[in-house]
Amino acid sequence: MGFFCHVSAVFSQNTAPAYDSSFKNLYKAAALHPGYRNGAGIVSDSVVKRWDKDIVIYIEGGSSKNRKGIQEKLKNTIALITPALNNKIHIGFTDDKPSANYLIHLNDRGYTRWYIKWDGRFNIYNCIININTRADFNYEQQAGKVSHFLLQSLGDFVFNKKDLEMARNESSAASNISLWREDINSVDLQLLQVHYADGIRTGMTAREVDQFFAGQVR
Repeated sequence: MGFFCHVSAVFSQNTAPAYDSSFKNLYKAAALHPGYRNGAGIVSDSVVKRWDKDIVIYIEGGSSKNRKGIQEKLKNTIALITPALNNKIHIGFTDDKPSANYLIHLNDRGYTRWYIKWDGRFNIYNCIININTRADFNYEQQAGKVSHFLLQSLGDFVFNKKDLEMARNESSAASNISLWREDINSVDLQLLQVHYADGIRTGMTAREVDQFFAGQVR
């Protein structure tokens, strides 16, 4: 409870905090990872992507016990990260699959991973998490990975091998977004706070993100 109150106090400040160089590098490595290669083999530079609408989660497959446990884990995660989202979006659950835009599928096929879709303005509008219950048969591991994937899918946070090594070497990079951990810490919340700040917009390039950081309080 003390940690959560401390986090709430941080996010209630009216002025933006200063960020050190290692945090700036971590944010850019997560939000501006190497771009995507299209069918013609052309690689497009990555830009900022984030949700512009509320997230409605539906969980299917697996046992009812596992579904309930994963939902409780996610509720705890959502409670911790909500202050960092700056009231931009709300995250909740539904029992009506057609009304969901975020599907968590538990099955014994495919890879354990997540997929997102975004529109022409780089607003994310859909996500699917697939958990292979044969590969990840331990319930705690399933719940931990779903929580981790939720954080990553809030901004298409993906690291390549080089950036991941950088994240491991920098002291500020011990985050659940960059490295799978079962807890959420202040770095995770800072990354989300920046990503959903008023000064960050979908479609921003690395140069524009640098300009955002240059304008923060020092």
